[in-house]
Amino acid sequence: MLLGTIIGKSGTNRFTFLVTGNAKKFMYVQTKHKEGYFVLAQIVEMEKQQKTTIATCNVMGHQDDNGVLKNLRTPLEPNSEVEYAEDEFVKKMLTVEDNTKGAYIGTLEDRENIKVYLDLNKVISKHLVVLAKTGSGKSFFTGCLLEEVLDKNIPIVVIDPHGEYSSLKYPAERNEAHKKFGIEPLGYYKKIQEYSPDVEKNTEARQLKLNAKNLTGSEIMHLLPAKLSSGQMGLVYSALSDINKTADFDQLIISLQAEENNAKWMLINIIEYLKKLNLFSDISTEVTELVQVGKCTIINLRGIPQEIQEIIVYKIVNDLFNARKQGMISPFFLVLEECHTYAPERSFGETKSSSILRQVAAEGRKFGIGLAMITQRPARIDKSLLSQAGTQVIFKLTNPNDLRAISASVEGITKETENEIINLHVGNAMIVGMTNTPVFTTIRPRKTKHGGESIDIVGTFAGSKVEYDTTGTLEQFIPQKQTWREKKEVINMIKPKIMKNDIRLLVDKKIKSLKAILIPGVLMLCSDNGFDYSILINLVNGNIVTDTERATGKKLIFNFDKMSEKELKIFSIILKSGNEFTAAELFSKSGLTFSEVYDIVKILEKKKLILKKNDKFELIEEFQVYRNLKDYACYEKNEFIGFEYDEKQEPANKIEDILAVIKRFTTIKNYKDCYLVKYDVEFEK
Repeated sequence: MLLGTIIGKSGTNRFTFLVTGNAKKFMYVQTKHKEGYFVLAQIVEMEKQQKTTIATCNVMGHQDDNGVLKNLRTPLEPNSEVEYAEDEFVKKMLTVEDNTKGAYIGTLEDRENIKVYLDLNKVISKHLVVLAKTGSGKSFFTGCLLEEVLDKNIPIVVIDPHGEYSSLKYPAERNEAHKKFGIEPLGYYKKIQEYSPDVEKNTEARQLKLNAKNLTGSEIMHLLPAKLSSGQMGLVYSALSDINKTADFDQLIISLQAEENNAKWMLINIIEYLKKLNLFSDISTEVTELVQVGKCTIINLRGIPQEIQEIIVYKIVNDLFNARKQGMISPFFLVLEECHTYAPERSFGETKSSSILRQVAAEGRKFGIGLAMITQRPARIDKSLLSQAGTQVIFKLTNPNDLRAISASVEGITKETENEIINLHVGNAMIVGMTNTPVFTTIRPRKTKHGGESIDIVGTFAGSKVEYDTTGTLEQFIPQKQTWREKKEVINMIKPKIMKNDIRLLVDKKIKSLKAILIPGVLMLCSDNGFDYSILINLVNGNIVTDTERATGKKLIFNFDKMSEKELKIFSIILKSGNEFTAAELFSKSGLTFSEVYDIVKILEKKKLILKKNDKFELIEEFQVYRNLKDYACYEKNEFIGFEYDEKQEPANKIEDILAVIKRFTTIKNYKDCYLVKYDVEFEK
C-alpha cells in the first residue's frame, strides 16, 4: 500500500515524505534503497499545513546477507516511494517474535498481530532497567516479565518495598484483553515464597532472619543504622581488636563496655537498637532457601523503616553475591523495585546498600546474576547502574531532570526520542536495546493479579451490606422488612486464590449450583524463641488450618480446663519429650514424687490423652500439633474485601477459649478475627 514519496533532505537516520495515503504516527513503513534492498522505518511525527501532510520517519535499518539489522551508509533517494510495511517484513527485520528463549511482553505499537518477545538471555545476562513515572505501568510490566521468567523456571529474588508482588500468587480476573492478547489468567501460588522481617504487618510471609554468624568488623560497622564519626569508628576498631577476626553484636557490646571512652554508650545504644529489631539470628534464612529453581522469592519490606531496609538489602544481596561466587546457589534473576532508594546518585548521598549494588551491576553477569532495576526517578538513581543495563524499558516520563538523566545514560536516546517518552500512553513502553532504534510496544495484560494498583475504595464498599436504623423518623422512608440492602459485605478475610466467577470457567463439568460459604476464624501472631509466625484456627470445628482453600486442617483438643495443675505440669513435660516416654522419664523432670507422676499418667491414659504402647506411652495424634505449632504456620494475607457470599457460618468455639489454650504452648503477640471462603459446588449428573 503506497503511502507517499520522500521529499526534501534525507539522511541515513531520518527522512520525510509527502503523505498521499492513509498514514499515521508510529506506523512501520518501508522504502527501497538505490542499492536494491528494502529499508524499514517508523513514522515518529506528522504535521499538516493546509492540504499537505508531511510525515517524519526514523530509519531502523536493513538486513544484510546474514540477517543482521544494519544502519544505512548512504541516504535514501528523493522521490522514492514509501509503502506500508507488511507484518512479515517487520517481523523479519526486527526479530521480535523469537518465542523459544523470549518473554512475551506485548505487541508492537500499531501492529496487534506482531508479538514482542524480550530475549531473556540478554535481559538477565546484561541487566535490565525499567523507568517510568508513578502509575505509568512499570510494576505492571515487571509482573508480566516475572510471569514469563517463572514459566522458564529461572530462580528469582525480588526486593519489594511496598508488598506489590505477592499478587503473583493469584490469577487475574479474565477479561476481553486476555482474549485479544492470547493470554489465560494463571496464579503462581506454588512458585512464590515470601519473606519479611515483620510478619505482623505481612502475615502472608515467612519470617526473614539475617545471618549473624562470622561477621567481620567492617561488616558490623556497615550494618549499624547510623553514620559513624571517625572517633566512633576508631572506638569500634579498638573494641574489635580484642575479639577474634569474626564476632557478633553481643561480643562487640561486651568489648565496648570495657573501653574507657564515654562515646561507647552511644555506640552501645545503636547496637542494642539493631538487636531489638530481631533481624539477626544464628538460625537465619539460608541463601539456599532464597534461590530455588522454578521459585520466586519475594523479600517483602512493607512497613519497614527506610534505614532498616537499606541494611536488609545490603546483607541479603551481599550474601547472595558471595554464595553465587562460591557456587553455593544457582544463577538467578535479582529484581530491585524502587532502586533509587537503595542506590541513589552519589550527589544525593550514599546508602548502606549502594556499594554492593554497584558491584553486582558491574560484576554480576560474570557470575550468572541478572539484575532488573525498577525506578520512577531516573535522575536519582546511581548512573553507573543505569549505564550497566543492556535493555531499557521506558514508560511515560515528564520530569525534565529524569529525561536528561536518561539521555545521558541510555544509548540511542535523542532529543526527538525524549518527546516520544513524554507522549507515551499508560501501558505503552519504549524498549531500547532490542534493535538499533527504540521499539514501541503495547504491554500485554497480566496473567496474575496486579498488586501495584491503587485501592478501589468506592468499588470495595459499593453494594455492600448496611444495617439500617429502622426506628424513629427513618421508618417513614425505609420499609421495616428491608434490613439489608444487598448480599455483599466488606469483611476482613483471607481472599481465595480462585474467585467464584472463575470456577465455572476452570471446570469441565456443568455446575448445577455454586455457593460461597464464609467460615469464621482467628489468625494469631505467635513467637517462639524470637521466631514469629501466624497460625489460623477454624472457629467452627476448632481445627488448626493447613489448607485455606478447603478450610481444613489438624484437629485440636481444648479440654484443658478439666485438668489439674499437676496434670498440666506433667502434660507440658510430655509435649517436650520424644514420641515415646515412660513414667520414670517424666518423674526425673517433674519434681513430683514417683507415685504422683504414676497416678497422673494413669489419669491421662484414662482420659485418652495418652496411649500405652508396650512398656511406654505416646501422645495421641491430636496433641502432636502442640509440640511444634510453627510447623502449621499460615502464610496468607488477610485484608478487607467487598465480597458477595451465599452463607455465613456461626462460630462454635469462642476466641477467648482458644487463646487460653494456645498460650500454654507459645507466646501470642496479637490476634484478629477473619473469614475463610469455601466453595460448595454441585455438578449436574
